[in-house]
Amino acid sequence: MRLVHNILLFLAGVVLYSLGGLAFPDGGAWYDSLAKPGGTPPIYLFRIIWLILYALIAWSLLILIQTRQIDRELLLLYGINWFFHQLFFVLFIGYQLLVLAALDTILVMYSTWVIIRAIRPHHKIASSLLIPYFMWSVFAMCLAIGFCVLNL
Repeated sequence: MRLVHNILLFLAGVVLYSLGGLAFPDGGAWYDSLAKPGGTPPIYLFRIIWLILYALIAWSLLILIQTRQIDRELLLLYGINWFFHQLFFVLFIGYQLLVLAALDTILVMYSTWVIIRAIRPHHKIASSLLIPYFMWSVFAMCLAIGFCVLNL
């Protein structure tokens, strides 16, 4: 029964972080019409990378829950990060607000860094699982700024 519970918690984490991407899957003709900065991955690669990152985020959260290291502060930090992550899709694809979306990527990156630092004293592995997400957030910030520079 515990295994089923853990699998459901893990899948819930993946689905929650995936909501923005599910609501705005590819940006359509508008996204296709944008000048893209060098190094912009194709949409299919974005999906694969994000799925892996969502799994790492969910795994990190699951570890903290399993080891009873999660507290209100850490849940709040995850919630703040989740909010900024979802907001990116709304700003970038939903409303096509490139500058605000780029600013949001800074908040995603910073909130990810704060979570990593806050988790580190509780569980090093759970903290380390978020490092790829942080690194990708830095890359996403660079891309978002590149989109602004090329398309405004």
